[in-house]
Amino acid sequence: MFSVYLWRLLVFAPNLSNTHKVMSDVTSQDNTKEKSPIERADKGDTAQWIAEVSHELRLPIANVSLLVETLLDGGLEDPAVARRMLERAKQECDRLQSLVNDLLSVEKLSETRDEVPREWVDLENRAQYAVESTQKLAKSGAVTVKIDIQPDFRVYANAAQIDQVLLNLLENAIKFTPEGGAVTIKSGSSGSFSVSDTGIGMPEAEIPKIFARFYRIDRSRGRGSTGLGLSIVKHIVDLHDAKINVQSKEGAGSTFTLDFPGPRLGG
Repeated sequence: MFSVYLWRLLVFAPNLSNTHKVMSDVTSQDNTKEKSPIERADKGDTAQWIAEVSHELRLPIANVSLLVETLLDGGLEDPAVARRMLERAKQECDRLQSLVNDLLSVEKLSETRDEVPREWVDLENRAQYAVESTQKLAKSGAVTVKIDIQPDFRVYANAAQIDQVLLNLLENAIKFTPEGGAVTIKSGSSGSFSVSDTGIGMPEAEIPKIFARFYRIDRSRGRGSTGLGLSIVKHIVDLHDAKINVQSKEGAGSTFTLDFPGPRLGG
C-alpha cells in the first residue's frame, strides 16, 4: 500500500507543488473608472469568488493529506522518505500561508471606499525593505536583485500599499527568473518606477489576462505564487489613480512600469 501512495505522490508531484502564476503584464492604458478585479469580485460575483477560493485551497490541503497518508502507511519506516515527505508538507503549508495572506489583503483592499491616505514616500527606503524581505527567496533561486533609484526619489502614495506593490512585483519577478538572472527596481521620471527582470517573460496574448484573480500563465513553471499578487497590485494602482504598463517578451523577461500622480492642486 505504501508503494501505491508513493507512486501517486511522485506521479502528481510536479503539478502539486506549483499551482502558480507567471509574471505578467497588462496596461492600465487609460485611467478610467473601470473596476479592478477585486472591486468586481466585491460587487457582484460572491459565489464565483467563493468557488475560486475553495478551488485554490483544495489542492494544497489534498497534497498535505496525501503526504500524511503516505507517512502513516509506511513512510515513517524509511527516514529518508519520511524527511522528504515532511519537507513537501512544509512547502504545502507555506503555500497555504501565502494564499491566506493574499486573501486577507484582497479582503482589506475590497473594503477600501474612502480616499486613500497618501504622503511622499521615499522609494529607495521601501525598495530596500522589499529586497530584504525577499532575500531568502532570491538566494534560493540564485537571482540577483538590484536597486537603481535616484537619491531622494519620492512617490506620492500610501506607504503600506507601496510596500505591497513592491513585494508582489519583486516576488513575482524572482520566482520566474532562472538561476543567474537579475531583477531590478529602477526609478524613472517624477512618480514613475519599474520592476524588471531577465526571466521567462510571456506570450503577448497573455498580457491582457494577467490581473485576473488566480490567473497563472503556466502552472508548471511557477514556484509558490498564489495567483493573487498581480490582482492586488492592479487594485492598489487603481486606488491611487495611477497607471501600470507591462512590456514582456517570451524568453526575454518583463518590465512593469508604474506611474503615480502627485497631489492634486487645491485638493
